[in-house]
Amino acid sequence: MTALLLQTDLQPEHISIWSILLRIGVAAGMGMVVGFERKFAEKPAGARTMALIAAGAASFTLMGQVLAEEVSPGTGVQLDPTRIVSYIISGVGFLGAGAILHSKRGISGLTTASAIWASAGIGAASGLGLYRIAGVLFGVVVCALWVPWLGSFTNGDESDDNNDSDEDM
Repeated sequence: MTALLLQTDLQPEHISIWSILLRIGVAAGMGMVVGFERKFAEKPAGARTMALIAAGAASFTLMGQVLAEEVSPGTGVQLDPTRIVSYIISGVGFLGAGAILHSKRGISGLTTASAIWASAGIGAASGLGLYRIAGVLFGVVVCALWVPWLGSFTNGDESDDNNDSDEDM
């Protein structure tokens, strides 16, 4: 096992460089679009942050997949690539928790924390090549973030401009 982890020539034979670029690029692109809304809402995690979270999650899942495939069945070593995904879920949860602020006026940052977590989900799905799942999740996230904005544009009501709550937008 240690020899496998120290091996520097691990190259996924069945995954081309174009597939790797596609998986990480799709994740970063979708994450960036998610982050544009957060930037537009003047929240702390913007387009670059969400793109990096999604791209990182994609690369970790891809690495887990490659490592699991490199272990030969007769070695007695078992690698479970789904463990990578579970650690992404919990690790990014801590990152999102840092975006949540609690004060006497209430709690803010919940939507940003949720967007961080969802961006990691988009990245993990893209990293595994599960583009339909990544696309559907991306659609849900974009709708959840942008539909409230569309309502505020059509109503002409600008009374929520000074509201610090992440939940109202």
